[in-house]
Order: sequence, then C-alpha cells, then structure tokens
Amino acid sequence: MGEEKANLTMLAEKMSPLLINSSHLSYCPAMDLLALAAQDERVHVFRLNGQRVFGVSKKGAVGRVTYLHWNPNGQALAVAFGDSVCVASANSGKIMYEKDYPTPSKAPICCLGWASNFTDVVAIRERVANLQGTAVLDDLMSSADETLNPQYALDLPIELAFVDVTSTLPKLATLPVAGSQADVFSSRVSLDTLFKSSPVGSSDRADVLIIGHEDGTIHLSMSEDFSIGKFRLQDAGLSLSNSKPFLHCSHPLSTTHALLCSRMSTGVQEIQLVPFDLRLVSIAGRQLSLLASKITELHSLHRYLRQIQDQLSIEIRTSQDLPSRFMRNINETLLEKSDCTWVDAAYHLAATGHCYPEVKEWLVDGLGERGHKRWDKAVNVGYENVRRLTHESLLPALDRLRVLLSRLRGLSRFHSSDFSLGLSRLEIDNMLDSVNCLQLLAHQLLKCAVAELQQFAAFSTWLRHEIEKQAADPMSASAQEIAGSDMSFDHSGILDYIRGAMQHTQMRAYTLNEMGGGRPWDLEDEGGPIFELYKTHMNNESSGFRSQRQLPGLVGMIERFEKQSRVFFEHVSETQRRNVQIGVPISLGVGNPTCADMRMVDEHDKTATAIANLSIYVALGPSPGQDCVNLFRITFSVENGMSSTTSVASGRIPVATGAVRDLKFMDDWSLMLAFVTADDVSRLLQIDFRPNKDSETGLRYQEIGLAGKAALGELNEKEVSGSHEINLRRLSDISTRTVHRFPPGRMWTPQCLEINGRKGRRTICVLAEDRIHYRQFNIDSLNTGHGSTPRGGGTEDLDVAMAIS
Repeated sequence: MGEEKANLTMLAEKMSPLLINSSHLSYCPAMDLLALAAQDERVHVFRLNGQRVFGVSKKGAVGRVTYLHWNPNGQALAVAFGDSVCVASANSGKIMYEKDYPTPSKAPICCLGWASNFTDVVAIRERVANLQGTAVLDDLMSSADETLNPQYALDLPIELAFVDVTSTLPKLATLPVAGSQADVFSSRVSLDTLFKSSPVGSSDRADVLIIGHEDGTIHLSMSEDFSIGKFRLQDAGLSLSNSKPFLHCSHPLSTTHALLCSRMSTGVQEIQLVPFDLRLVSIAGRQLSLLASKITELHSLHRYLRQIQDQLSIEIRTSQDLPSRFMRNINETLLEKSDCTWVDAAYHLAATGHCYPEVKEWLVDGLGERGHKRWDKAVNVGYENVRRLTHESLLPALDRLRVLLSRLRGLSRFHSSDFSLGLSRLEIDNMLDSVNCLQLLAHQLLKCAVAELQQFAAFSTWLRHEIEKQAADPMSASAQEIAGSDMSFDHSGILDYIRGAMQHTQMRAYTLNEMGGGRPWDLEDEGGPIFELYKTHMNNESSGFRSQRQLPGLVGMIERFEKQSRVFFEHVSETQRRNVQIGVPISLGVGNPTCADMRMVDEHDKTATAIANLSIYVALGPSPGQDCVNLFRITFSVENGMSSTTSVASGRIPVATGAVRDLKFMDDWSLMLAFVTADDVSRLLQIDFRPNKDSETGLRYQEIGLAGKAALGELNEKEVSGSHEINLRRLSDISTRTVHRFPPGRMWTPQCLEINGRKGRRTICVLAEDRIHYRQFNIDSLNTGHGSTPRGGGTEDLDVAMAIS
C-alpha cells in the first residue's frame, strides 16, 4: 500500500454567519477574494482573513442569485439575478453595469462564461517559441509585451492605432449620488475603473462574456457592455431542442468555446458538448479588442451624460424653488392691494427708489435677514453647481466623446474596404455632429450660468441693502449712511436679473427637450450635418430674432445622440453576429451526474499544419445507480476560426468504495476529487487526467466515435477494466493520490470545491457539508510534477490555472 502525501497548506479556515449556496462559489483569479452566494440571496465577497469586502444584491422578487463568475483579470465580478446581470468592480464594490437579458420564455440565466481570447494565435505561438521557455501563458495574460520580448518587431501603423490618448485628458469629475444604479459615478475608484486606459499589451486579446439561459438562449457580449446579440441553440438543429447550458470553458489560444448542456428527452437526461465558434475574434483580429473597449466606453459615457443631465435639472429646479415660494407670498398681497407683482414692485424700487408699503412690510417682517440668507444660499449654490457640472463634467465628457468617435472614424477609414468591423463613416459623422451641437449647448449653458450668477450677486447685495434700509429709522444717522451707498450698486445687472432670471432662468431652457417657440424642428428632415444650421439658429435667438421653430435642448440632443448610437451599435453587432456559429453537438451519453467540470487544454503539435489542436476534457460525477467517474476527451482542430471534431474518447474511474462529492480540474494535468471513503474519511484526491503512454498507472481513454454514442453506463465491465489503470476501489490507489485528509465529522465533510488563482498563488476552497464552514488551501504547495511546476520548451509552456466555472 502506497504512502499518503502530506496535507495541503491551509491558508484560511472560516465560518459563514449564513448558509452558503454550494452551487455559487467563485475564487478571484488575481486577488485573494472569495465570492459566495448566501441564504439571503446576496453575494458576499470575503478576503482570506474572513473580512467582508463588499456585497452584491438586487431588490425585488427576481433577485435570486443564479450564477456568478469573475472576469479573467479578476477586476470585476458578474452576478446573475434571474434574467439580469450585475457587474461589480472588485476595487470599489460598485455596480459598474446592470443589464437585463430577457427571453420570450422569461427563462432565468443558468450559465456564465467570461474568458479572454488572443486575437492572433499564430503570433502568440511564435513569441512563446522565441522566448525559449522563459515564460508561460500566465505571463502573456498579465504582463506587458515589451517586458516579455523586447526584440518583438512592432507593426508601427497598428501600434499607433492603439496609442491611448485618453490617458492625457483630464479625469472626469465624480457626480452626486442620484440613485442606486448611478452610484458608480460618485466614487473616484469606480469612475477610474470605468474609464481606465487600456493596459500595455492588452490589445492582442478580447474579453468574451457568454450568458446562457435555461431555454437554450445564449447572449454574447464583448468587454462587459458591447452586446453582440443572442443565439438560440434550437436554431442550430433539432438535436439541441430543450437543451440547457450549465458549464462553459474556453482557452486563450482558441476561438472556439464549449458549452456543456443537459437535454431532457422522453424523461431521460442527455449530456451534450456544444462547440461555439467565435470567428469574429480571428477575422477582426487586434482591432476587435479596440472596437469592443471603445464601444463599452461609449456606453459608459452615455450613462455619464444622462446623469449629468438629470443632475443639472435637479440643481436648476432646487435653486429656483425657494425664491419662487418667497415671491408667491408677496405676489398675493401685492395683487390684492397694489395690482402688481413682486417683479413690478422690485423693478420700480430699483429704478426709482420708491418702495410700496406692502413691499416694505414684506422686506422687513416677511423676508428679513434670515430669509435673504436662505435665498442667497439656495441660488448661489444652484448656480455654482450648474457651473461646476458643466465645466468639470459635461464639457470634459463631450471632449472624450469627440476623441473616442474620431478614433472610431479612423478605424472606419482604415477598413473602408473591409466589412469585418461593420463601422459606418456616415453614422460616426452624424454622431460627431450631435456632439458638436451638445458642446455648443454646454458652452451656452456655461455662459448663461456665469452671466446670471453675476446678475444675482448684484441683486442679492441690493436686496440686502434694501432690507436694512427699510428696517432703519428714516431720521437716524444709519439710515442716511445707508441711503448714501445707493450709487455703488450695479443697477444694470440688478434690473436685468429682475426682469429676466428672477422670473425665468435661461438655464432651464437649455436643459429642456425643446427650447424656444413655434413648431418643433425635425432634425431628420435636414438630411445632413446640422451643426452650422444649429449655430446660426442659436445666434439669431440670442440676437433677439424669435424663431419659428423649436431648438433641441440638452435633453433633446442627448436623445438624438443616443438614437444615432443605437443604430451604430446594431450595425456593428449585426456584422459580428454573422461570424458566430454553433457547432454540431456531441452526445456524451445519458444520466444525471452529481457534479461536473470541463477544461480546454492546448495540445498543439508544432509540426501540425492546423492552426490549433485542442482537447476538451469533461469529468462527470457518478449518476444515481452508478459507481464510477466518467471522463471524456474530445479533440478538435481550429482553422480559420472554424472547429472540427477529430475524435471522442472516454475513460472511467471506479469509485464503488466511496462517494464523490465534487470534482474540479486543477490545471492542465490534474483533476481534484472530494472523496468520502466507505469508512467516512473525507479526502482530496489528485488524479492525472491526461493520457500518458509512458505511465503504467495513468488514465486510459477508449475511442467511442465522433458521434459519442456510448451512453453512460453502456460499457460493460470488460471494456471498463481495459480503459483505465486507476481504480479507487483499491485502497492503494486512494492512498497514493490523497493530498489532504479532513477531520472526521459533518463539519469538514466536503460538499463542493472551487479552484482558481494566478500563477504561484492557486487556491482551492472547500465548503463543508454543513454549508457554514469552509477552508482555503494553497495547492501550489503540492509537488505534482505537472500542474504546479511549469514545463520547459515549446507550447507546453502554455499551461495555466484558468478559471473554469
């Protein structure tokens, strides 16, 4: 009997105050953060020491957590609630994006996949070969290109296209909190996360977010907020009707992703592997990552502009509410006794110095010094906030929009004869025209706010003077002194404010949907750029010529810009959707496995002619009535973005003497099993799942044909014994593969596993059967000889601990 290995190095042992949902655990690949869904239908993120970092929740009846997944760089966490997805920043915990993904059947989300794909696989393989084994895939995914390969020849035109000039622009200012979803703009950390510059070396990869629903609908997005569109598995063939995806896997060097689906047919559940070919990654190449990041930034700027617009309306309204209440009080009295309003009486007082008795009484007893201070503060704060929002937020955001759209226009010109991106120069020019109009409006609003603030300053000083003057005894020396200072006021500004902004501020007109009189101006009838027409029209308005048509205000122009953007997004998405194809499903038999996991492994042969040869390994736990773990190896080649299956093989690991609670692929070589033996001893077993002809104790696979017709449980005992050399019925096999033993008792009987992490810091989290206790271990402390020790030379240096969920 072999000797058992030492226990894993434990990093943390914690107890949750709430029951943990064993289906929803996810460990961050870049930081020591564990995300878990609890009984209160909230997602909690903890550090290794048990400190809670932040939480993600959604109000309402549809707030049930259905899936969670970290993005490849560990900077964001996606949480599915029903049919919507929230993306929270790992740095601030703020919700960066929240989007609904409805389906006709209102099916909830049951699968999330978030992965990075290199856009030029051939170039990446050449660079790895040139590095002569000094780096692995982890380095390429997390480091700058120049650091890894200073001699790498750069394509100057392409590299110039990826120069990020937005990093030289002023940072956008934070905005006041205007609601739960808009709260992301109120934090400096979350704002910088949304509008971060692209890191050096990230232009050669694209982030892909795949969202699967229970009715077989698949939503595909790039860079979080660039939606490609939705696809239906049923539309790919009758064999995928009623298919429900529940697992996703991919590889950075493969444009083909894979979905593991379950399909109910005549009361029996069938397991299917469905290839998902993203040809758009290889067709668009490096430009795809630039396009996706810029469209995502454009979405964020839309939301930022909307919140500025809402905040401007709030500031203008609140700055006028208190003065309006004061004026309504005096207007009632003046209309009854003097047949005039406060505006008439104030203008009369400022122009002639004569004060109506009702006005004097109101100034002294009704308004007074306290009321004047409130009036002065409300209006001053309102004008200052409008000026600050316009100068520090609105204009810089429009500048970023111009830079962003100019970059997209450059891409459209560079690819004028290439339809791989779907960019339309006309649509981009129309959006730039709208941004120009918005900038004109913003400058007019800023000028108006500054002018009215100066007028109000003169009016407020004069009003305070009149309150003191009317309250003083006319025969006193102080009254004569006050009367002698009348000539120091800016009477022109006072009169302008009384007959203008005190009644109706021009700022409100600029922020409306339409401003001015007459019939609405149908901008679509102009048939081209409207900036010059718009500028001429506004100049005429400011010169006193009353227009016969209504001008679009800030709200109207933002709505026009968003409408143009939606058309632009749809054209780009439609172009990319044409380069996505659902492959032929591969049946892996029938059954209802207790647990499942899969992993895509690069097994590329340098002498092969195909661009890539990869394998997908699927591990299925025992189904009811079975006593073995089933493994499948599906090999396929990818050429020009299209995959073709070359072989399907199966292997088995008998486990009659115990129960498999969960299993996870640890890396490209090892499979981890949470195993409970017949004597109730809980263990973690490490098994090499790759076929190894030189090993007498390795796992053997048996070809079952491309159709995968060998259903679970159909192979007889003779075939089973010949398809493997690992037998967990033997205590010696269990002992030699044990890497950790747990204390006896329900508290530490494993319920589920989660493995993830970066190079040199891979972690396994083990949730106990009581769903309260969990432990985290450092699996890089294992001397596995395969998974934790990088191999030297060639493409085998591409081993990496990727997150498979």
